[in-house]
Amino acid sequence: MNSIQKVFYVLRSVILITAIITIADNCYAQEVKQTRDTLHLTSGIDIFDVLRKLTKKPAKPIDTPRTGKSNFSFLPVLGYSPSNGVVLGAAVSVTKYMGDPTTTKLTTALLNASITTKDQIITSFRYDLYTSQNKWYISGDNRLLFFTQPTYGLGIYGLNNQPFTFSLNGLSVTTHGSLEQPLKYNYIRLYETFLRKVNDQHWYAGAAVMIDHNFKIQDESLQLDSPVHITSHYLYSKTYGFNTTKYSTDGLAAVIMHDSRDNPINPYSGYYLNVSYRVNPTFLGSSKNSTMLYYEYRTYINVNKDIPRNLIAFWFWGTNVLSGHVPYLELPSITWDTYNRSGRGYIQGRFRGNNMLYGETEFRFRLTRNDLLGGVTFIDCTTASNPLPYVSQSLFNTVAPGGGVGLRIKMNKSDRTNITADYAMGYGFSGIYLNIREAF
Repeated sequence: MNSIQKVFYVLRSVILITAIITIADNCYAQEVKQTRDTLHLTSGIDIFDVLRKLTKKPAKPIDTPRTGKSNFSFLPVLGYSPSNGVVLGAAVSVTKYMGDPTTTKLTTALLNASITTKDQIITSFRYDLYTSQNKWYISGDNRLLFFTQPTYGLGIYGLNNQPFTFSLNGLSVTTHGSLEQPLKYNYIRLYETFLRKVNDQHWYAGAAVMIDHNFKIQDESLQLDSPVHITSHYLYSKTYGFNTTKYSTDGLAAVIMHDSRDNPINPYSGYYLNVSYRVNPTFLGSSKNSTMLYYEYRTYINVNKDIPRNLIAFWFWGTNVLSGHVPYLELPSITWDTYNRSGRGYIQGRFRGNNMLYGETEFRFRLTRNDLLGGVTFIDCTTASNPLPYVSQSLFNTVAPGGGVGLRIKMNKSDRTNITADYAMGYGFSGIYLNIREAF
């Protein structure tokens, strides 16, 4: 099946699923009373209302948000790729107000766990917690991976002559291609951030503890005997004095944040800004001394005042290594952001560098009047640098574009959680991305 046939196959499947759900929800739309308030409670129905209709159960009204009430969303994960085998797991999303909903932002948590038939274990626990009246913001990005993944060197190369690759959620499903350099490794990430509100204009300041530890690294395509094949991971590690089988970047960060979004899961308005200066000294456990700067901006612009869901969203982030050197696998890379959502159109880790900039814009819109179905179109671009003296590349020397379309199914109308299904393409890549929550 060539790439064009794959596109038509995916689009045909999306249209069929959309038609089935639309028929069911249109039969149900008239039974649901639409409500709105200052919290932008979602009007209409969610997928569980459709199931209640099909089983002849009464509609469930939208709950008024209240302190201490938790909302749970569950999505099973089942997939396959030659590099992972059969993947089986689940994602659980939890939301809760820790104080008065009129003065306190929504607290969210996302737990993912999956296992594969190739003895891989992938787990993560990520959360954003706001205490009563938003006095404190506490977040975590914690992961434990027993992982296999190809890398493609540093900077951005080989876009025009790269063999075509298909992926599922950023994990490679076809593993051919001269640019791929497969690695097997274990990874621990522990990021904990503690910020205090400094004024009533949504500004926060504080500190973070950040630990990255890669160990039991196996460079599977490295050959030091004849015929010699030197990988980017080996070359970079030897150039800057890193152990090729294990290394760490452990540090502290000073953080400034602004968050005026009305909902962190699925915003209709507001903007988000985060600037973090990270110091990684050897006395805290880092393999080498280094400093890094991270910055991120998101904003949401409504294009129809009668339909809050119809909006244009912008996302920009960048990471720069300001001094010293950071281990290869801990350099900035696409789809290694907090929720693994950047770089749709490419597989995870396709682009990596000591400096990286990423930008994306997405148009989100309602498909059905009862708000069950929505759609998105998006474009993104990535640029990265390569510090190696033999093949150095600066930011903006090459830009890698991507883009695609997606379907949204309302999973929980109380907190606006969506099931997201996207199809995206980039140079030499295409992929399907299935998740809970919006990309950003």
